[in-house]
Amino acid sequence: MKLIFIGLLLVLAFLAGRRLLAFEKVPEPSFQRLANLRGGVEIREYPSLVVAKTGLSHNSLGGPANEGFRRVARYLFGGNDRSESMAMTAPVVMDMGEKPSLSFYMPFDRREADLPSTSDRTISLQTVPSRILGVLRFGGYAKDKDLERYSKRLRKILEEEGWLVEGSLLYMGYNAPWTLVGRRNEVAYQVRRPR
Repeated sequence: MKLIFIGLLLVLAFLAGRRLLAFEKVPEPSFQRLANLRGGVEIREYPSLVVAKTGLSHNSLGGPANEGFRRVARYLFGGNDRSESMAMTAPVVMDMGEKPSLSFYMPFDRREADLPSTSDRTISLQTVPSRILGVLRFGGYAKDKDLERYSKRLRKILEEEGWLVEGSLLYMGYNAPWTLVGRRNEVAYQVRRPR
């Protein structure tokens, strides 16, 4: 009996550890790596992808981002005209520009026309065309000051390497809040080579 109890404790500890250490993998969009630049910067080409998107009151990782996350998550987990629950994907993408927004990628085997309609007028479904992003990864729990620091570093490297930065800063968060170790964050800009 004592061995069974110890065995159950070990199984529970293992399952809790998996959850806290984020061994569970969620689907991520595929991309083609076009270049590796200095400082860990990557140039990636992403295919056209469908997102569920909501506007935010301001471009901060605080309260507005949390509210936007909850709105889009409700749609994803059944708050739609079919009460259909869909698989979670990563990353959650925030556009940090003048019109801030938060987006979830929809399951990658779905087209916009195949997805259920949203019952929340603050959420829209959009197909984002293929694009090239300059991306810089960093760890830990992201804060606004981290975005400022890493976005400056990213922009400097991109410009020094001859890439033209287009559009506003994107923040891409990959982990659930309870993930303690191995957190993954990225800042990105859409880029192109000068003609």
